[in-house]
This record gives sequence, C-alpha cells and structure tokens, in this order.
Amino acid sequence: MTKYHLDVIWTDTANDGRELAVTLTNLSDSPLSGFTLGYTSITRTVRPSVCQNGSMVRRQANYHEYAPPAGLTLAPGDSWRFVETSLSRKALHSNDGPKSAFVILADGSAEAVSVADMQIAGFEAARAERSNFTLGVLPQPASVAVASWMARAPVHLNLEGGSVTEKRVVGGVNALARRLFTLRANPFVFVAPEGAAALRLAASATLAAEAYQIDFNGSDIVLTYGTELGLRHGLVTLAQAMMAAREDSGQFAFPFAGRIEDAPRHGWRGSHLDVSRQVYPLADVLRFVDLLAWHKLNRFHWHLTDDEGWRLEIKRLPQLTATGAHTGLDRPILPQLGHGPFGHGTFYTQEEARAVVAHGRAVGVEVMPEIDLPGHCAAAIASLPELVDPDEPESYWSIQGYGNNALNPALDATWTFTRTVLEELLAVFPFEVIHVGGDEVAPEAWLQSPKAQELMARERINGTDGLQAHYLKRVHAFLSAQGRITGGWEEVAHGGGVSPERSLLFAWTLREKTAELAALGYDVVSSPGQTYYLDMVQAGDWNEPGASWAGITPVETSYGYEAQGDDPHLALRLKGIQACIWSEHITSRERFNHQVFPRLSAIAEAAWTPEAMKDFARFSTVAPLMPKA
Repeated sequence: MTKYHLDVIWTDTANDGRELAVTLTNLSDSPLSGFTLGYTSITRTVRPSVCQNGSMVRRQANYHEYAPPAGLTLAPGDSWRFVETSLSRKALHSNDGPKSAFVILADGSAEAVSVADMQIAGFEAARAERSNFTLGVLPQPASVAVASWMARAPVHLNLEGGSVTEKRVVGGVNALARRLFTLRANPFVFVAPEGAAALRLAASATLAAEAYQIDFNGSDIVLTYGTELGLRHGLVTLAQAMMAAREDSGQFAFPFAGRIEDAPRHGWRGSHLDVSRQVYPLADVLRFVDLLAWHKLNRFHWHLTDDEGWRLEIKRLPQLTATGAHTGLDRPILPQLGHGPFGHGTFYTQEEARAVVAHGRAVGVEVMPEIDLPGHCAAAIASLPELVDPDEPESYWSIQGYGNNALNPALDATWTFTRTVLEELLAVFPFEVIHVGGDEVAPEAWLQSPKAQELMARERINGTDGLQAHYLKRVHAFLSAQGRITGGWEEVAHGGGVSPERSLLFAWTLREKTAELAALGYDVVSSPGQTYYLDMVQAGDWNEPGASWAGITPVETSYGYEAQGDDPHLALRLKGIQACIWSEHITSRERFNHQVFPRLSAIAEAAWTPEAMKDFARFSTVAPLMPKA
C-alpha cells in the first residue's frame, strides 16, 4: 500500500497566467509532520517562487522540493494543498505535471508517493440520448439498468469525503490500474476541478461481503458496498467502464443515469499457475495476481512443485532448491520442456513468497500454495536420496516418464520430510486451504517395496490407492490440527480417501467428476480439463500450440460451460470454478498470452456472472480490452 497520494490540477488563469495546485493526502496510519515534499516535473518553477500555503526549499532542473507551513501535521486521511504560480511554461498535456513524488521525512529517509495524472480545469459531464451503447465491464455485473449515457466519459472520478480506510482502497485500485495500463489515466482522484464527476461511498450492512451497488445521477455517482471486497469490486467496475468508454467511444459509454447491482455468483473464483515446468520471474507472478484482481478472480492457486522442479525455499532442507530447482546435463533432472543444457532453473525465497501473499491481499486475491504430494516428487527425491526404499527396484513403475517419483508412505523419512515442508509452508502462507496435490501416482507404485509391503500387511492396506490414502490421511490430520483445510486433486478421494470434513477437492479429469465428488460429501471446485484447462489447444490445426488430451477447447467452450448443471448435490457442495494453467507448452510470453487470453476472461465471467446475464457476443466485444501478461 502506498502511504501517500498526490493530486495535481492545472489552471490557465487570466492574462496568460497559470497555476499548479498540488495536494498531498496522508493515507498512512500515522500523523505526518516535519516533512517536505519532493517531486519531478518538466513544468518547472521559476525563481523566485510564488507559492501559497507552502515554500520552495530547493530546485534542480526538474526536481522540486516544497515545505508546508511551520507546524503543519497531517492526520491520517488529511491533505495539504499548495498553489505555485511562478511556472516556466504552459502545460499542454497531463504528462507535463509531476511524474514522481516522495515525502522526505525529518530523519532524511524518503517514502514514495503515488502520483495521479495532472488534471485540467473545465471538464463538465454531458448527457447523451443514444441508447446503443455497451457497458465495457468484465465480468458482466449481475444487473445493469442504464437509462442514458454520458456523451463523454470522465477521465477521473473525484472521491468526495471518504474515510482513510476507503481512501486506501481507492488508492489501491488506482495503483492496480496504473500497473496494468501504463498509458491510461488513473481512474480516481481525491481533488478535482469544479464540475468533475463526483464519487461518494457508502457502506451498507445489508449487502453481502462482495456485493456492491452503483447509482448514477449525472455527475453524481454513489457506490454502496458491503465490505472492503465489495468496495474494491465496485471501483474496478467503474474504472473499467471509464477506460472502455474512452478507448472506444463508438461502442462503449459511461452511464449518466441508472443503476448497477452486483455480487459474485461463486465464492471461489480462481486460477492456477504451474511454475515448476517453466519458471516465471517474480515480477511476472505479481502481474499475474494483478490480472486476476482486474478480472474479479479471488484465488491464486500457486503450483510450486512437480517432477521438473522444486520452486519454494525450505530453509531446513536446502537441498530441495540446491538440487531440485535445477535441470541440466550434469544434474539429476535432465533438461525438460525447452530447458537449456546447463543450469536451467531457480526458485522463490520465502520472503518472495510472502511478498506475493501480501500483494494478493492488497488486491483482494488469496494465495493457495500447492506442494505436490506424494506423487510428482522426482525433483524432491533427486534432492534427498533418503526418500527411497533402497530395496525397491529402481524405475520399475513410472508416470509421465519419471520412474519411482512418489514419496514412499512406509518410510519414516517421508513423514519427516512432509512435516518439515508443511511446517515451513504454513509459516509463509496464511490462507486456510493448503493444496497437497494427491494426483497421478502410478497404479503399481510401491508394490515392490519391502517396507511398503510390511506396512500394507500391518495396517491391512490394499494396493497403491490404499497406501496413498494412508499417507494423505496423516497429512490431513496434521493440517486439520493446525486449523487448515486440505486441498487436493480428485484422486485424494481414492482408496477410501481423506475425510470430506475440512477438505476441498478439485475435479479435473472429466466434467462428471465434480458431481461425483459432491455426492461423496466433498466440497469441490470445478476445473475440468475439457473446459477450464488453458493449456489445451483451441483448434485442431497442426501448428496450434497446446495440449489436447482433454480435447479442443475454444473460448466459446470455456465461456459456455455451466459447472452446476442440474445436480442437486452441487447446490450445497460446489464452491466455485477455477482455470488451470499448466506450463509444459508455455515457453514464451507470446504463447502464454495466446493460451490464457481470452479464455481466462471467459472463465472469470462464468465464475461471477449469473447464467441469464451471460452473452457471448457482448463478452467478445469487451474481452479485447482486458490486459494481458
């Protein structure tokens, strides 16, 4: 969260005069005093400065520094405004104002300030009588009733009043929009010229947590919300509507009179990202979280480990990343899926993971980590040889070409490893659901391990599914004792499976699996490969990138699929839907964007918008406006 916000207004005055009005707002938790404000601007102050309610401390080229009146203290939410009239040039564009700003504290340290685009006095909203416009918002709200549209969409909405908490949320949505759309104006300001469209906020205990309502009455807009989540969703809707109307004014417009009423259809609206097969830089992961927030998706399923690489630092087991995070001709894991011959790979430190969690919280996205257990552990086993029964034949069973790649439930070392990893994982990720994989263990796994045979005889366990269930029940008990919920793929239910209590399973192999898991009493997230796996091809052409084990999945299929259907079990147990992005074939940013968009946007609308409000033709006009990686 940025602690401070700067609004700037340019005014052309009589007799070729000009003035720059600068307003600093304190969004921090603490009073601000004994400070100066520095900013950089190509429109410079000319000495001697002529400033009202402040004084210039120094200036070098484009750097300016101003001090407030002596003794001024800004309480949280308060603002300081000064006006400079001795200026070097007439401003012709918004980027002629401050480009960066910082508060310099009494001890000489500095804090960054978010800088809104410079505004110019004289904007007035106007009414249009045309009715053939589209609201450029995705996902489509639950109810849109617009009586008339503005002839010209506002560049910014001016927040009138508002608590410091509300201002922080507004500032956060501004920052999100600025990160995703560097060429577009920030949607909200705290100070604006006379006549600008005004935004007022109102909390309501009668609205659900993520619900909001927007009433449009000319240049007066009221956003009513249930909680901060609802406020954030409403602000994103307003920001999208303004941007779309200014991007394509022939097709999209901003409401002049009317009402939007909105709340999500599903509580779990997620997307998974596999960072094992291909490693994404931390900045790309953070941007992906931003993309989810802009789509009103609220769960980031971070697939951190698999056979091809272990991507999370475990401090007590440094071998996992020293060995398991890398492939190469001289490594236990040879080059995979586009990797180079030597030294491919990296991992995320725990501090970096915490940064992703904090970033997600700031934009309304919870981060669910996945450590794949007991299968898909080739990288872990290559790092820790004690995870293998020495008397088990090597590579007598395999999955996806990896021999003996699943943790042996009969080894004491397996549980020591599991507990160590989970303890550190819980310390990094506060979200209640911890995903432990549980998928794709070879049917004959462990059956020739003497230690596994002893365990099966002693505990009367039947086969591989029974061994996996024995292991996962122990994992489930451990996570439950820590107050967490066990997440896993649908195979967690096999072999007698873990208890449905405090479990959340993800159905992936077939559409029908969602209902089957619900009938067994599990809470379930629908993520079938046939509709929601974004690594699937979108056409049957030879050169079309992607996988096809689940068929061909064009965007129409992702958009149109209805996870709930008519099954009565799903009314209670279906918690939501989720996209999955497996990275075997995603070897460039261009391939990522081709695979993910617009299908992620389609799934976002399926997760949020009531079935009756879905319209693929309307969706197709709005989807191109959404940001990409």
